[in-house]
Amino acid sequence: MMVRYAQVEQGAPFPDTPEDPPHITDLKQKRPSKMEEMEQDPILTCLYRMRFGASQLYVYALAWVAVIICAPVYVDYNFLVRQVPARCVVPSCDGNDTSFNESFVQWAIPENQQCKVYQRSEANITECEEEYFSNDTETSCSEWVYDTSLFTSTTVTEFDLVCDSDWLRPLAGSMYMVGMLLGAITIGDLADRFGRKMGILVSVLLLGGGGVLSAVSPNYTMFLVMRLLTGAGGVGLFQVTFVLAVEFIGAKWRTFVGIMIEVPFALGEAMTGVFAIFIRDWRWLQVAVTAPAFLLLSYMWLMPESVRWLVSQGRKSDAIKIINKAAKVNGVEVPKHLLEDTNPEIPTVDGTISVANSKDDLVKEGQPPKVKKTVLDLLKTPNMRRRSFNMFYCWAVCTLVYYGLSSNSGNLGGNIFVNFIATMLIEIPSYVFSYLVLDRD
Repeated sequence: MMVRYAQVEQGAPFPDTPEDPPHITDLKQKRPSKMEEMEQDPILTCLYRMRFGASQLYVYALAWVAVIICAPVYVDYNFLVRQVPARCVVPSCDGNDTSFNESFVQWAIPENQQCKVYQRSEANITECEEEYFSNDTETSCSEWVYDTSLFTSTTVTEFDLVCDSDWLRPLAGSMYMVGMLLGAITIGDLADRFGRKMGILVSVLLLGGGGVLSAVSPNYTMFLVMRLLTGAGGVGLFQVTFVLAVEFIGAKWRTFVGIMIEVPFALGEAMTGVFAIFIRDWRWLQVAVTAPAFLLLSYMWLMPESVRWLVSQGRKSDAIKIINKAAKVNGVEVPKHLLEDTNPEIPTVDGTISVANSKDDLVKEGQPPKVKKTVLDLLKTPNMRRRSFNMFYCWAVCTLVYYGLSSNSGNLGGNIFVNFIATMLIEIPSYVFSYLVLDRD
């Protein structure tokens, strides 16, 4: 057995024999991953063993508020860029206060046409009677009258997104999706580098700033650019808030927290329909659903930083302060020996002993150099490629179905507002069902 100990100390492999005692078998086991090491960190152990008390409920409630606020921009497209009935302006007949259903429309406008108008029988005639129009000749128009009985104003009526410009209308949704893609990549990475609260700050500025600026856009180009920013801010705020909430909760409650945080998202989406019932002008509606994001600037003081992120950055003293405060709020006592910051003797990878002034200053000798991870690591190994492409496919399918249904809720028969709100709220039972299924032992 002494020979085998020597072989282990020199780094040489030892034979695979069934007689190996337990302590030798343990040496053969694979070294824990970085994630597993973090889970075993005594500071995180203190946090995750803490019951779901007032401090966890406080963080989760703040997360709910943030999710409710960010949700409307995901679906406000249904009302901001809603297509409304339109017809050509009939020269000399339509005035500044003209309505959509004027009597002369039946003989001045071709049936089921919004881009053509009948020519007059003679060029110098300004009368609007039927006999003065020739239904043999149609001409294109450059001005339109819109039906404002449902919405007083949308981007379609504001920027004349009809006829030859009708193809521009879906770009608002496309730009928002591009913004979501960019935001998911950049803000997620920013939150990993500089903290979850910094991710929330940037997301709030993009969401609130982009939303308010889009409401005052003088042209459609600026509106599209601002849609991209609101898309980045909306998805960034959701994902960072989601991660922060989950990282503050122990493993026992993570399934519940991770799934049920979608409930306020559905409520926020439904709230968009409620706003649209009372606010029929697209500019004011956009302000109503995005300006509340600025309230979340208070999270820089109200929301604690992620303990898990602090530990990963070596800021254990800050993490300990948050844990002690959470324990005090919960009315529990943290075992002092787990949070002591004395001179620990820590065995390193090569078996030597390293003594540091504090846990924060500890440098583990013999440990491999840190390797910077990138998104390309998702495709490096066959197993990761298989999992990644599986997730890519699932997300693509779910997204197509989800936004296909939510974007077309207004095309169902009946009241468009009731249909929209019902479509959003129907998500909630599915989340409850998912939790009950996934949380089974």
